[in-house]
Amino acid sequence: MKLKFLFVFLISLIGFNSHGQTVGVDTIQLNEVVSYGKLKKYQSGAKIETIPVRDFDKHQDGSLEQLLSRTLPIVLKSTAGTLSTIRLRGTSPDHTSVNFGGINLNSLTLGQSNMSNVPMYLFDEVGVQFGSASTVNGSGSIGGAIHLGLKNNWTKGVKAEARASHGSFGEELYGTKIYIGNGKFESVTRAYYYKKDNDFKFTNTEVRDFENDIFQLEDRQRNANVENKGLIQELNYKFSEKEKFIFNLWLEKDWHLVQQNMQSNYSKPDYKEPYEDKHIRLWTSYKNEKRAIKYEISGGYVYDNGIHNNNTDDTIQTQRVIGEACIEHELNKKISYKIGAKVSRIYPTVYTYSSDLEYEDRIDFYASYFHKINRKLTATINLRQGLVTDYDVPFTPTLGFKYLIFSKENHALNVNGNIAKSYRVPTFNDRFWGDQGNPDLKPEKGINYELGFKWNYSNNETSGHIQLNTFYLNVDQWILWRNITVWVPLNVQEVESKGLELMTQWNYSLFGLKTTSGFNYSYTSTEPRKSLDETIPIGRQLEYVPLHTGNFYSTTTYKNTDVSIDCKYTDKQYTDGTNKNILSSYFLLNFSVGQQVKLNKKNKIKIKGMLNNIFDADYQSTYGFAMPGINYRISLTYNIN
Repeated sequence: MKLKFLFVFLISLIGFNSHGQTVGVDTIQLNEVVSYGKLKKYQSGAKIETIPVRDFDKHQDGSLEQLLSRTLPIVLKSTAGTLSTIRLRGTSPDHTSVNFGGINLNSLTLGQSNMSNVPMYLFDEVGVQFGSASTVNGSGSIGGAIHLGLKNNWTKGVKAEARASHGSFGEELYGTKIYIGNGKFESVTRAYYYKKDNDFKFTNTEVRDFENDIFQLEDRQRNANVENKGLIQELNYKFSEKEKFIFNLWLEKDWHLVQQNMQSNYSKPDYKEPYEDKHIRLWTSYKNEKRAIKYEISGGYVYDNGIHNNNTDDTIQTQRVIGEACIEHELNKKISYKIGAKVSRIYPTVYTYSSDLEYEDRIDFYASYFHKINRKLTATINLRQGLVTDYDVPFTPTLGFKYLIFSKENHALNVNGNIAKSYRVPTFNDRFWGDQGNPDLKPEKGINYELGFKWNYSNNETSGHIQLNTFYLNVDQWILWRNITVWVPLNVQEVESKGLELMTQWNYSLFGLKTTSGFNYSYTSTEPRKSLDETIPIGRQLEYVPLHTGNFYSTTTYKNTDVSIDCKYTDKQYTDGTNKNILSSYFLLNFSVGQQVKLNKKNKIKIKGMLNNIFDADYQSTYGFAMPGINYRISLTYNIN
């Protein structure tokens, strides 16, 4: 009764808002042009990376999976464009939240997001927080959080963009962006259509034809088609520089044929397994900073519906109503705080759930404190307490700091660190799936320790940085589905993840050429320390977590032409509890070239060509599933300003 009363009380106070700050890397100043992105100001010890604009633009035709795997030291487990899940710092896919405004995109039934279904064409920015982020994002951010960003341009007049791309294996993308405004009011429409036949050739190593002495052959992937379409409509109004209203509606329909493994692809060439996702996501906000106490009021609605094998009778549907309100007060230039609350009411409609499960309420209270102690030292404290209907949620505090060790004319060295607790509430499927769901599951709990160093350098022709982060993450009560006469979810194991991440980026000019280069490396040791399941190997690297990963990228620009190269290395990976089905390490090399042509002052065209997997590497990201070899993509973008 107390929880219901709190929900009703808070929902009456809460309307509509968004966090209008960017996830800047080196400063606590907040950039108001970004609609979505969590506060860096109150996370001084956290590692938060924003994808550089040039790298982001290069992947506008692709998905979030392609962007992250080629620009950051992040591991993703993928099939050929139909399903991709993230394993940030050795955690599971449901340990990383994907956020659009105040909406966590992760499925409430499955607990994770398909990175292949998040189109980069609809967004302007992507920020990634490495390490526990539950004090800011709530449940499901044990490994980290991803933030999808939109920029408020406050357009005067009309701007438009049309984009078309064509690639190997029937890949096509068509998109448009239309901006209309008068400086105060702005309407932005973003829409895209994407398809891919996925009919690539590959070497099938899973064929077992003893009669004809055939153990591998050249095969072609069948029935793995993809067709996605989506639209984001923005309606924004700026009353003044310190008072804004933002409305965003995101409609998405994603369809694909589930890619079959190599064996089924050969033995069942006509088998098709369609899966469709439909989403309605609405987020709107009002922000007022005209007085000493600033406030934001926000709200949203989310509709998710999954249809497997065209079976509309077996409903897998959830709806969410979300509200959030917060205030922020700067006591002086050195001290500020923020307090707020977020409420959600969730309506699950799933054919295997009990009819008694009508809805679930979730409430989160949070508080943040920022203190610039002196010119060199900044400290932050974050606190969060969640409440869930008939469920106990742990208290999650975070303590972080950033310290300037030294600053000279051309270079500076910073050290930062934090200690953060995190948690994940089990999914609806974990708790309520027919007779197999386990309502007595405990929440997964994590604790993260982080220490990082960043050296920045700059002169007239060269600028860049070298960043080294070390981390230790312990996750207890890790939930796995195990076969005990039937498959059931259990709090099975305790997992320990530790490692380091090295990231560099350099910008330099020579003979009129401007070059940006970067190198990322990650060492991630993730091992179960305790387990109730004897089939789980203790002290061995966790499945689908490579010990070593790294990538390199470089883009050189001369006038209106740019040439890029990037490569990626992924170490070997275990795929189950045995030491037999091990994925071999692999190396991928990609190349791209682009040319921009100005037709006149208001019109320009950009042409870009990409060649991926130049060495035609034969590799797997998911055991037994084929991946495409060498392939191309050509895109044409026309801008009217």
